[in-house]
Amino acid sequence: MQSQIEQLIKLKDTWMASHVTEAEFPTPLSQKGLALYQSQQQSSELISSVPDNSALSLSVYPVDCHPLTIRYSVVLSSKWESESDKEAMLEYLTQIMFEEDSPARLFVGFFKGKPAACGMIFQSEDDLTLITDVHALPLNNQQDLISEMEKQLFKIASSEKQTVALNR
Repeated sequence: MQSQIEQLIKLKDTWMASHVTEAEFPTPLSQKGLALYQSQQQSSELISSVPDNSALSLSVYPVDCHPLTIRYSVVLSSKWESESDKEAMLEYLTQIMFEEDSPARLFVGFFKGKPAACGMIFQSEDDLTLITDVHALPLNNQQDLISEMEKQLFKIASSEKQTVALNR
């Protein structure tokens, strides 16, 4: 199963890179953002549940339009510390384009009416689902928001009778 998870992560990384590598004229800043994205280290594990340690405070929406892509990008780019890295990540992530048959679904979680968390569900053709790129803005309750986002994405993925892996 671990090799299937690793293969799914490679597919996700290829899909994420394609928004820059297949662009006719990628900007140097988006290329830097891709390099930053690819350099992040994450581990993965199969999960059958996510701890229920927080009250529901996030309203989670699928990213289905460019304004939500921007909100997703702002939240995920906050993971990087330097302003120049955040700017490059924002440039890179706002290049994400969706096709109807895309294996990726992005989500934004709103806390008190403002975008505060994000995450991705990436599906393979063999019913394996990866929950990945979960992050929250650096607020006092950041870890709670991340946990809640993971929980809500797990609920979505598991409702589709998928085997779920979490990539952190």
